[in-house]
Amino acid sequence: MHSSLIVKPVLLLTILTIELVNYSPVQAGIRETTPQNQKQLEQQTKQLPKKQSSQQLWQQFRQQQDEVRLRQQQRIEQFRLQNQLRQQKLGQPTTIDQLRQQQRQEMDTFKLQQQFRQQQ
Repeated sequence: MHSSLIVKPVLLLTILTIELVNYSPVQAGIRETTPQNQKQLEQQTKQLPKKQSSQQLWQQFRQQQDEVRLRQQQRIEQFRLQNQLRQQKLGQPTTIDQLRQQQRQEMDTFKLQQQFRQQQ
């Protein structure tokens, strides 16, 4: 009899603690943001063209990645060229025109690669 008097309040306290945790402000915030995120995802998917094939999506992704890589390479090359120019002696003629021409050739090569991929 004595043990049942202790178990009942402990059990009640445990249940109340669990319920309090379930309805805490943090949990309520999570429950509010989840439907908002779902609504945003639904809106974004509605905005996407519905008839794009996976191959088209893959090609778009590859093209975007190629463009990102090209911009990164251009920045790296520009940085390298600027460093090279800084290291040159003041009396020597600069090679900016040569470097710009090299950059143009690299851009043309990249564009040709993209055209070739699109034809495949």
